[in-house]
Amino acid sequence: METHTIRISLSYAALVCLTLCALGPVVFAQALPQTSVIERLQEGGAALGTFTRSPRPELDYIVIDAQYGALDLSAIRASIAGLNEDQTAVVRTPLAAREAPEAVIRQLLAAGAHGLMFPDVETRAQAQAAIHAMAAEAAGLWPLDSAGQLIAMVQIESPRGIANLEQILEVAGIGVLFLGPTDIASAIGAEGPDATEVEAMVQDVLAVCLARDIACGYPIVADSPRDAEAQSEARLAQGFKVLAVMVRAP
Repeated sequence: METHTIRISLSYAALVCLTLCALGPVVFAQALPQTSVIERLQEGGAALGTFTRSPRPELDYIVIDAQYGALDLSAIRASIAGLNEDQTAVVRTPLAAREAPEAVIRQLLAAGAHGLMFPDVETRAQAQAAIHAMAAEAAGLWPLDSAGQLIAMVQIESPRGIANLEQILEVAGIGVLFLGPTDIASAIGAEGPDATEVEAMVQDVLAVCLARDIACGYPIVADSPRDAEAQSEARLAQGFKVLAVMVRAP
């Protein structure tokens, strides 16, 4: 796939990382300060990253997606090896392991992941299984351990998950509550993630996270660098603390 260098600056958060498309190559014109997600959040700042299969070393975090298909630990190890030591390697876990994630969590942490993203969590029991298994496998799960270097990101991607949000957030150890607006839109038959009814649900979730002082994450998919800049500034101003920023390939 052809790649192009993108230059962009943000007044609110220094630089935003951009990709040409979700799960595509990433090329950067300038480097972000290389601090981890946990360090950013502890400082009261925002963590900036992206979803990609081709990690680059200029971001706070990279999400390596293992949600679908066979779990390729060799590829995950290779992706993690390409990151800087201060960068957070987050692996999105297989959806098939949602109810019983223990074995997968063990494998991914052994492969070097310092963050795990659990997709489409809909119940307290699912969140509890993920967090408890992660904490049991390795010491230092933040914020349970204020000095911890492991972080759990729980994705809410359905009306059921939103309905159970308060119960889900009662599970201690969730570092980031990350929204999936595209899947929410699909579930309610909305035209897309920017639909009014989806945005209302997004804002409801954000309000709960802000009230509980839990970092809320959002994926931005933009049509241009300028659009990405505008969306990112708006989401940061609203109170989102973790952004995954992507630009569609022209």
